Amino acid sequence: MQPIGEFWRFHDDAALRRIEAAAMRLLTRSGCRIHHEGLLGQLAVAGCAVDFNALRCRFPEKLVRDAVAHLGARTGEGVETPPAWNPAARLWLSGSFPHFLDWPSGERRLATRQDIVALARMGHMLPEVGWVGRPLVCAEVPAGIEPLWTTLAIAETTTKPIVAGEVYAAGQIEPLVRMGEVLSGKPGDTSLVIPCDALIAPLILDRKQAECFLEKRRFGVANVPCIMPIAGMSAPVTIAGTVTLAVAEMLAGWVLGYVVNPAVRAGGIVSTGTLDMRTATACFGSPEALLQNLTTVQVCRRLYGISVVAATSYVDCKRPGLEAVFQKMYPLLAAPFGTGLRLPAVGLLSAGQDYSPVQHLLDAEIAQAVDRFWGGFEVNDETIALDCLEAVIQGKERGFLELEHTLTHFRAEQWFPRWFDRTCWQGEASERESEAKTLARMDAYWKDAVRRYEPPALDQAKIAELRRICAAAEKTLVK
Repeated sequence: MQPIGEFWRFHDDAALRRIEAAAMRLLTRSGCRIHHEGLLGQLAVAGCAVDFNALRCRFPEKLVRDAVAHLGARTGEGVETPPAWNPAARLWLSGSFPHFLDWPSGERRLATRQDIVALARMGHMLPEVGWVGRPLVCAEVPAGIEPLWTTLAIAETTTKPIVAGEVYAAGQIEPLVRMGEVLSGKPGDTSLVIPCDALIAPLILDRKQAECFLEKRRFGVANVPCIMPIAGMSAPVTIAGTVTLAVAEMLAGWVLGYVVNPAVRAGGIVSTGTLDMRTATACFGSPEALLQNLTTVQVCRRLYGISVVAATSYVDCKRPGLEAVFQKMYPLLAAPFGTGLRLPAVGLLSAGQDYSPVQHLLDAEIAQAVDRFWGGFEVNDETIALDCLEAVIQGKERGFLELEHTLTHFRAEQWFPRWFDRTCWQGEASERESEAKTLARMDAYWKDAVRRYEPPALDQAKIAELRRICAAAEKTLVK
């Protein structure tokens, strides 16, 4: 498939510049509250107006412009060409969600050590999983050591590549880098450290996040502000007002990274929400949230040339099923505007609070279908199949089903759902229960993978070194 061209536009450049001007006023006049004296000191040296008593920093517009000029112009606003479709595409197992949601009981519980190991075994055994990470946060392990313990538990279970999860304290970052070095053999390997840093709306960086921010930049981890204002609660109830705050927070995060370590590359994640005034619930899968996210993406791409990702998987559905399918698919409406052509398959439920293996498999089924569409198709003599067409039309062959050409190409051309039912009507009783049966098959599939698990041959020297790093870090990180 050839490049598609420019994104569609909700607003012209004048509207985006108006939002940017308002965001710049927030940064220059109101500023950002930063709960870290050392970081404030660096900002003061860079020319910011810093009130150390109020922990407030006001950014000069020139510094903001210098930062985005240095960091930007590295991504175009055109839609990227999707990769060729791969019927054997591999899934990520990641997320760092606090609760495990069981199916069909609906039991929702904090994750245990047993859950962590079970999911690592599932990831190791299922052929469609290519990378095993931390979909759950283990509640039975002290928070200070949890990311290290979970990474070690995964490394003791699988030989597949391990991906990063959330980091909760600055002291966890260096041990995770050391563990990454052991696993990969590469000095300074930061693959186990997730790059994003969350700001608290409106324009607040708390001390713990500031410490993590500084430590990540020390190791050269990419500067990726994670922005999550909620319209009507931590941001204005209007879409334009929430976008203005999101842009201001994104700019603030980039300026901080530029001042601390200008060599690191920049990106961004935006996942805004809206407050439902009837229920007082923060909703991340609402149409208004999608509008806020994609407009923030467009401002950052069109005005600065910096790639910002809309976290379209961060939705509100609570159980696997019809509502979940709708909420996962709905963000595709915004794909032509720049929110991404692919659907993430992460098993997320309840706006990042829950993980469900059944939902993960359901996400993967939907994502594969979407990938098939965006993967396009080849046009050449072999795929046009003119000889086959003429042979059937002229009566030399009875039909296409019997041709070698069909046998050769059908697997590469067609998407075959693993779970969705493509059979004809099977009777009222069967069709009434079809959705429940599909989810039950998914549930049995992942649980069977755990039961069939056989430990792989591990590099015991590496495992011993990982255990040593984890034990040494525990002495300082667990009080």
